Amino acid sequence: MTTATLDAHELISRWAKAAQPPPRLTVSEWADRYRMLPEASAARGARWRTSTAPYLRGVMDVLHEPGVQKVALMKAHQTGGSEALNNILGYLMQHDPAPMLLVHPTATAAEAYSKERLADMIRTTPALRDVVQDKRLPGLEGRPESTLTLKMFPGGFLALGGANTPNTFARWSVRLALGDDVDRFPPVIGDEGDPADLLVNRTTSFHDGLSFFVSTPVLRRGRIDTLYTQSDQRRYHVQCPRCDRWDWIAWSDRAHWRVTFDDRDPETARLECACGAQVFERDRAELVAGGQWRPTAEAIERGLVGFHIPAMLSPFVTTADLVSDFLAKRARGRESLRVFFATSAADPMEDHTDRMVPSALMNRREDYGEDVDVPEEACVLTAGVDVQSNRFELLVVGWSPNGERWIVDQAAIPGDPRQPDAWAALEDALRQHYRHAGGAMLPIHAIAIDSGFATERVYDFAMRFPRWVYATKGFAGRRGEPIVGTPGNPKDARVRRRGVRLFPLNVDGAKDEIYETLALPGRGPGAWHFPRRVETIGEEFFAQLCAEHRETRYNKGGVATHAVWVLDRVDNHALDCAVMALAMFRLFRPAMLRDLAEIVRRPVPLEARVEPARAAAAPPPSSSAPPPATIVRPETWIGPRRGWLKR
Repeated sequence: MTTATLDAHELISRWAKAAQPPPRLTVSEWADRYRMLPEASAARGARWRTSTAPYLRGVMDVLHEPGVQKVALMKAHQTGGSEALNNILGYLMQHDPAPMLLVHPTATAAEAYSKERLADMIRTTPALRDVVQDKRLPGLEGRPESTLTLKMFPGGFLALGGANTPNTFARWSVRLALGDDVDRFPPVIGDEGDPADLLVNRTTSFHDGLSFFVSTPVLRRGRIDTLYTQSDQRRYHVQCPRCDRWDWIAWSDRAHWRVTFDDRDPETARLECACGAQVFERDRAELVAGGQWRPTAEAIERGLVGFHIPAMLSPFVTTADLVSDFLAKRARGRESLRVFFATSAADPMEDHTDRMVPSALMNRREDYGEDVDVPEEACVLTAGVDVQSNRFELLVVGWSPNGERWIVDQAAIPGDPRQPDAWAALEDALRQHYRHAGGAMLPIHAIAIDSGFATERVYDFAMRFPRWVYATKGFAGRRGEPIVGTPGNPKDARVRRRGVRLFPLNVDGAKDEIYETLALPGRGPGAWHFPRRVETIGEEFFAQLCAEHRETRYNKGGVATHAVWVLDRVDNHALDCAVMALAMFRLFRPAMLRDLAEIVRRPVPLEARVEPARAAAAPPPSSSAPPPATIVRPETWIGPRRGWLKR
């Protein structure tokens, strides 16, 4: 046989090998064979094992079920659901390439996922590192390269986008469309409609197109809850070792497996079957390992499969942890309990936010101590300033490191914000010091001013005190985002040239927290306190603080898409100022708060920190006692998301 003949045989052999379909693997089998755990995990560098969280096998392998067109995964936190989603992406990238689209609530969230979790998976998993087309790899000349929001690989791509961006749903036709955290998607995209519907439309050109929705439930009858209710409602059933009955695990329903504990003691937590058999933490993993997914309903929508994963199945949290969290949130009130059931039981509660009763809060006024403005536990003061056409509304709040809060002062400062005299009066008010129970005179450490009125005047004032005063702008509809966001430059080019930074505030999230914590009784993290000695903390103040209530909104299909805050009266300045004061508290890191608490506990003269003009404003000392230490802000105080105390 000639050399030419050998070469031809070799060429044919290679062609035949390339034409062979890939070996049959399910997603879970692919993950067990190729997937490595993320660098950020405690077991970095180890191989993925589906047996660690066996309930994820059915979720991943639903990709291979015939007839499935849509999947709804309603999950708790710390259950591994996000990693199961990553495994599906990895399987299709390396083993069964296809065009894919992954949508997060915002474009920012999509980019963060790409930089962190997706990049981590590609970097640590050799099988993916070999196929994802990166400009740093050889042999890509003339071929499209991956970017932050578009990952290229032979036979397909993964596009990433935000549900808040119309272009996300206009560019791609894909075989697999995935929506992550869909209960936090915006209600509509411009005039185009519900983003969840738009996501499904991206798959219609593929005969085997699949839409996959994942979320922790936020609202009853929200997107993920509605999808799950219309599905075959699969639950992970486990078998009782005593009665052999197969059933799923609820939180407290006696008709099913449930979590029980003795006398508010988390260490006694265990699972209990309806027959009375008990399984303690040491045997829970074995119980879950023998479980299986079973549908509990007939799907209303053809081809719609649903999975429900509560934290009681998870190997990443103990039943004692869950009970401890439940007891803590139950003590904090209904709103906190609603969060527990959503994030741990994956079971959303009805949103019945009651209107706050001003008189009930007014009856909670208390004395902080004789001639005391700030109680002993508070170590930092923040303020919110609401700008009106004829005055400034000021609210000063004291905070402990654990978030307990005390109203310290409230005032209306008259003046036209468009005139310099008004700002001079505001500056005098903001430079005031308040007497701490330990004897020190405390300044206001961080101040937020709303820039909605007299905007350029607000910017001018903030520029004069860049480490003390912060220009802010409130935005609704940003639940799930930080209460105070990363500062950006205002749109006005003249203002940008001056270097003004505008801090966006998530007002819905802040009001959620404020109303939740206003309902807390007594003392402890988050609890509110109101002074009896401040005359302005009266009926009008509490009426303004309770001026809004939350309502759930539904789309035309009856799906709860979001909640909004609705005004019950015109004036709500106290609530707006409380939102801004809370946002300023969030700028302080825990270590900074601990340092401030230490300084306040040692109210000794700190000459290096005293500015003469402010020291002179302190009350004159009595003849029989030394003057109180006047603590002032260092010239370098806190910056946006960084900074420190000047030693």
